[in-house]
Amino acid sequence: MQGLGGCKDTAKPYPGAGETFPLSALEQIPNIGKGKVNIEGKTLLINFWATWCVPCREEMPGLQRLSDNLDPERFSVIGISVDEDHNLIREFMLQYDIRFPNFQDEKFRLASDLLGIKTYPETFIVSPRGVITQRISEALPLDFSIIEQSLESGEQANKIKTDSRING
Repeated sequence: MQGLGGCKDTAKPYPGAGETFPLSALEQIPNIGKGKVNIEGKTLLINFWATWCVPCREEMPGLQRLSDNLDPERFSVIGISVDEDHNLIREFMLQYDIRFPNFQDEKFRLASDLLGIKTYPETFIVSPRGVITQRISEALPLDFSIIEQSLESGEQANKIKTDSRING
């Protein structure tokens, strides 16, 4: 593709639906909560947020309710804060009783460098095989039944691919 002045656009494309989410990068950033987070074989809702982001703060209690209502054997809600202050994140989580797993990406390695996130919040729905089924670059709808349907679709997409390999 040609840009202005005949320059080539060499920008790296960032992953979207149908591409692999860099789950191994989660091991490279600090876990804010306690213990290891088991994501294997689960459909994930991964939400990038910050305490200074008003829409992020507004959707966090809803994400906690969603997490509480999902089958923990099949689904997991994960937060990834881009705040620099570890204590500020913990204080926010305590104040709003946020218990789902959260990580800290203070250097924006995952958010910016690997995923190209420019605004917050940004949410990814990732199938159990690690494939992005949906990338949502805005605040989530207040009707979380839509998100639950997206999570179910992500899980079904994984089953269809797995079944076709077994039966094909």
